[in-house]
Amino acid sequence: MKNVTDFKIFLDKKNINKVFRYVLNITLVILALNFLSNNFVMVNTALMHISSIYLLLVVLIFNLPIKKFYNNLKEKHIGKNSLYKILIGIFLIIFSFILLISTTIVFLNLASVLIFTSGLGLIFKGIEIIRKEFYFLSIFVLFYVILFVFIQTITFFWHLIQSFSLMVSSSVGLLIGKSMFLGPTISGFWIVIIFLLLPFISFILSSNKKQQLNNFLFTIAGIFISWIIYLIIIGFIEFESKYDVANLHIILFILCLIPTIINFLKSNIDGIKVSNQNISKIKIKKIVKNQVVWGLIFLFFSTLILTSFFGLENNKSNEKIKIMFYGQNMLGSWDIPEYGKYGREASGMFGLLPIYLDASGFESTILVDNITSFIDTTQPVYENITRYVNLTDYVKIVESNEVTSDLLQDVDIFVVININKSFFANEKKVIWEFVDNGGSLLVLGDHTNVGGIQEPLNDLLKPVEISFRFDSALPLDSKFNWLTCYEFVHHPITYKIKNFDEIQISVGASLNTSVNSIPLIIGRYSLSDAGDPFNEDISYLGDYEYNRGEQLGDLILGAATFYGDGKVIVFGDTSTFQNSAIPYSYSFIHNIFIWLNTKQTAITVLLQIGISILLLFIAFCLLSINKKIYIPHTIFTVVLTLALIISALINSVDVTDMQISGDVVYIDSSHNEKFNLEPFTEKSVNGLILNLNRNGYTPIILREFSKEKIEKSKILIFNAPTQSITKDEVEFLHKYMIAGGIIILAVGYPNKEAVSILLEKYSLNILNVPLGPFPYVEDNPQEFENEPRFVDSWPIIFNENIGRSYYNFTWDKDYNLMVFIKQGKGGLLLISDNQYLLDKNIESIYDYWPGNIILLKNIIDEFQAFEE
Repeated sequence: MKNVTDFKIFLDKKNINKVFRYVLNITLVILALNFLSNNFVMVNTALMHISSIYLLLVVLIFNLPIKKFYNNLKEKHIGKNSLYKILIGIFLIIFSFILLISTTIVFLNLASVLIFTSGLGLIFKGIEIIRKEFYFLSIFVLFYVILFVFIQTITFFWHLIQSFSLMVSSSVGLLIGKSMFLGPTISGFWIVIIFLLLPFISFILSSNKKQQLNNFLFTIAGIFISWIIYLIIIGFIEFESKYDVANLHIILFILCLIPTIINFLKSNIDGIKVSNQNISKIKIKKIVKNQVVWGLIFLFFSTLILTSFFGLENNKSNEKIKIMFYGQNMLGSWDIPEYGKYGREASGMFGLLPIYLDASGFESTILVDNITSFIDTTQPVYENITRYVNLTDYVKIVESNEVTSDLLQDVDIFVVININKSFFANEKKVIWEFVDNGGSLLVLGDHTNVGGIQEPLNDLLKPVEISFRFDSALPLDSKFNWLTCYEFVHHPITYKIKNFDEIQISVGASLNTSVNSIPLIIGRYSLSDAGDPFNEDISYLGDYEYNRGEQLGDLILGAATFYGDGKVIVFGDTSTFQNSAIPYSYSFIHNIFIWLNTKQTAITVLLQIGISILLLFIAFCLLSINKKIYIPHTIFTVVLTLALIISALINSVDVTDMQISGDVVYIDSSHNEKFNLEPFTEKSVNGLILNLNRNGYTPIILREFSKEKIEKSKILIFNAPTQSITKDEVEFLHKYMIAGGIIILAVGYPNKEAVSILLEKYSLNILNVPLGPFPYVEDNPQEFENEPRFVDSWPIIFNENIGRSYYNFTWDKDYNLMVFIKQGKGGLLLISDNQYLLDKNIESIYDYWPGNIILLKNIIDEFQAFEE
């Protein structure tokens, strides 16, 4: 094939197929990058991940030169050097899909696209087909990955992009008379950045830069004009729902694609200068002495240093981390779930937080101005059912009228929650001296100045330039759900958070921050709903609708910063730390308190960034100056990806997993159980959680089946698994019960197959005889409310020599609905009802069923007797 140097030749010859292929490849790769970066539409990130895999498969299938490869192989036109290229290319493509499928780390996902394009380009080189778009794409993706890493790790760049998007969108709004204040996600600026990078790389690779300068400037201008047109379109559209504004990016994508494609068709991008040197005969000594190789080494270490976490060692390796909660002048309570109070409001607010922290080895203190009144209001005595939990068993109460340096002398983390009265000047001085000397401050607040908290919190946070807005941060999701709207930056706190439901943010304030702060949690698809100062009856909340002028997109929901030798974290919502959310969010909470006590400081981070940038600058100089030896561009791909993989492995070790022990109960969700992870819905398990809390247990949602974690727990609960329990897991669960663990399995006949191995091991069976709800209480619920109630029951068959019935009823014969099999010091409780443990059957927001609460209590009493 003749070496083509300009795509205009394609057009002159009307070679539409080649032009179409070129445009398609560029478009699909850009789409894949946008999907993996979560730039395009507001949907589940898992769907975006899968879509990216399919896009790359389309590129592979559409371009793979199988026929050409076969003909060359048949006619023996493939030399040894070409064969090496083909084999390496195939390996890179396979590895790219393995990497993309096996990890959700965004850096590695983007690197997989880089490896893919390089591998495909290498195959074409081996078969001697000139496909310069893959050379261009691999260089483009390389630069995009580096840029993305910079934005994620040096958050100054994130703030810069955020400010630019807000400024441009508000200026366009002013121009057209439509008030707009759009973050880069909603404005589409993240997409624009990708398109801006394309002509830049095209210009850099161009052989005649003077000739291509006008083309480059025209394309840059065309992309910016496309963005402005898109902003004007948004400005004039009246959206029926705030959700709609997030799903128009396809318009921007098409607008930006037009000048981009024109640019490529006019560009003169040199193909790779193929070296005649045989890869197998390259002398290692000559390479080692070359400056280009050292440039690659500096690139490797620059990437490795920038993306690795440093200073995560615990400040107190052999001592308990000491936490002091400021418990006075605050909006909220320290109540604990207790018998006699039922429903969502009965769960309390922050009382369980120190109890869970105690289970992880933290030592908590609550500072109050009067111990007697605090205990009386927090722990009233109820006589109907014995109270099991006392807060004072887990936390020390300290009495003082003000915060003093003596009180904070041995404290590691000082926590302030929803204060409605400002600290005195001397107290603020003490607090900031404490932080400056290496202590940590955690500040939690809420929306719209509820209870008068905004001014006291903002007054405290002035030294770090973080403040609470008079607004409510709302997700744009049509179901009012944050799960499709979050983004995390590259940080130890969020690094191992794989499930967005662990965050548990509800409705809180967004934050104003300085460029020095780290936006830990970003609401990419979110709305800053301005508060209503006249709406005192419902906490000054706004109208929950998008009004012109309110910020759309990229709201900061949680931020971290450094102050002196210490650290500060601020959250605009307290929901994550409240009793009802902690079983879902505790892993995230644990990460927060662990990081606040690490040795990482501002100096550590600045040194890390400084050294990385210096090494990158040196690498750039070495790679630019010395051109005596040919280094395939694929080597850059491998070096960068290798650095990202190694840093991911290092970080996975350095960032510790949640450690918790004691009276822990895990509620498994790793087998795709049939319950809702959104708290207090009909199909959630919050009623079960509350009853476990009332009995002194610390329940936690188990998202990954971890033998190490389960071994440290007292009870493991499965609610209707739909993913089969494996033979290996059954053997582990058997040993777990022998050692004293209790398994509660709620499953009906429709889901029996997933747990069949476990049931067979203990001679259990669930018959296909639908008994439905029992007892039937619709006509007269009060008559049966103190009796156990089943929703969708099925009879259990068991060996009476090794088990006994906990609940049965007689109709035409005896039917067992709850059976316990004793194993060693523990055992298995089987409940033949998928829905028995759900909120609608035990305890929901406004309703509860006393009979099931009493039965659960009696069962737990018996389990606790086993331990004794």
